[in-house]
Amino acid sequence: MQTQEVYLGQDGIYTNSVGVKQLLDFYEDCKKFTDCVIHIKLDNLLWLDGNLCALLGALIFRLTQDNNLKFGIDAAEVTKKCSVLFHNDFLKIEQNVNLYKESSSIPFKGFYPKQKDEFTDYLDNELLSHKAMPKFSTEIKEKLIDDLIEIYGNIDKHAETEFPFFVCGQHFPKQEIIRFTICDLGVGFYKKIKHIKPDIIANSGDAILWAIDGNSTKPDAPGGKGLKNLHEYLSENKGGIQIFSGDANWCSKEMAQNIAMKPQGISQLKKMFTGSSISLEFNKKVLLS
Repeated sequence: MQTQEVYLGQDGIYTNSVGVKQLLDFYEDCKKFTDCVIHIKLDNLLWLDGNLCALLGALIFRLTQDNNLKFGIDAAEVTKKCSVLFHNDFLKIEQNVNLYKESSSIPFKGFYPKQKDEFTDYLDNELLSHKAMPKFSTEIKEKLIDDLIEIYGNIDKHAETEFPFFVCGQHFPKQEIIRFTICDLGVGFYKKIKHIKPDIIANSGDAILWAIDGNSTKPDAPGGKGLKNLHEYLSENKGGIQIFSGDANWCSKEMAQNIAMKPQGISQLKKMFTGSSISLEFNKKVLLS
């Protein structure tokens, strides 16, 4: 197969709209090609937030399915420039495994929509039991799992996709935060919510705000509180939440930090993301105090 070179990004790819734009640009550059091998270049990249491997993995999965692409990357380049791709199992290695395992990484993994038990096990044993997390009480831990499982349920019932969804997390010791991202390749927030609320939902931003307020597209079930509950819990503990779907990015004020807040926390993406990416930020300084 023919090989094409595509740069992953430039400088730093962080958990914000600029970082997501870089990953979507990478996706668009790769989408120009079919039936070939994409060699991912890291020359211009200085940093990648490990949790964003969930989004990167989702985009690469879609490209393999839609464009019959295969992907390669230079292992020495990864070690030098972006070793997090080894640390969190985004790139599988067979030798020197212990050299690359770092406690700051929460593993990259994909789950199909019907793998509820496997996803629950990951939340319990990989995310919420990570050594950087506090020793949650049984009640809080079960509540967090319930709220995250509701997000899974929305993917299973409403995303209209049989593609897997992807997860990954990262502990950032200097900032004393843990970020966790879950990304699916479904229809996104807008389509379903617009269908049931055509008078008040004009765009993807409206749909995200409607969902974060605790509303539900499920007429026969109370539901709809997972995102709202997570937002409230993280906000109360000086953490945050960020959502990308369609052409919109919503960011809670806590996660925006020093970035100027847009009206209602919504900013527009120049590229369309067909799916949803939800990033949670746990503030270790508050949770462990």
